[in-house]
Amino acid sequence: MANGGVTGSVERGTTLVELLIALVLLGVVTAGIYAMVVSSANAARSTNAFLLTQAQVRAALDHIVDEGRWASGVNAAQATCVTFRIPQDTPFSSTSPYAVTFAYDASRRAVVRQESTDPGTTGCPPTSPEVLAYHVVHPGGPGNPCGGTVGLCFEYFDAVGNSLGSAPSSLGDIARVRVVVTSTRDQASRTFAGDVALRAR
Repeated sequence: MANGGVTGSVERGTTLVELLIALVLLGVVTAGIYAMVVSSANAARSTNAFLLTQAQVRAALDHIVDEGRWASGVNAAQATCVTFRIPQDTPFSSTSPYAVTFAYDASRRAVVRQESTDPGTTGCPPTSPEVLAYHVVHPGGPGNPCGGTVGLCFEYFDAVGNSLGSAPSSLGDIARVRVVVTSTRDQASRTFAGDVALRAR
């Protein structure tokens, strides 16, 4: 005769070792997610900073080009500094002529501007300029038209397009100025260029 018995299941609890392993795995996963979030945040911050730097450098370049186009002549012409003579009755000088200097400030790595009420002033280098853009620096190398790590340079041309170099001997021959600006932020660089044709000549 069969022996009738009650069969039951044995429930086993979680051991301390299993709990510790689960906590370690959870910690590893959490650390990985945190590292990804931090990395993404840093990348976004760097991208935003570089875009803001590019925007201010582009605005500085546009400022040089827009104001220089109304110049009647160039008072000083160097590789990293130029002074334009702006006549009266232009969008920038409705009441009186003036001179404006744009230059590269190596100590601040910046594009700077200085205005003078004397239209004949040379202004290069400027003595107390305002900063138009920071982070203006070229990482260097053979592809740099400015040479070295300089982030702003000017090249001058005559009326028929012949290059006069970066330090022309005759300022009266200058009819066009090429501006090259390089911005570097967080090891990312971008170069901008613009031409200024002196329309008021």
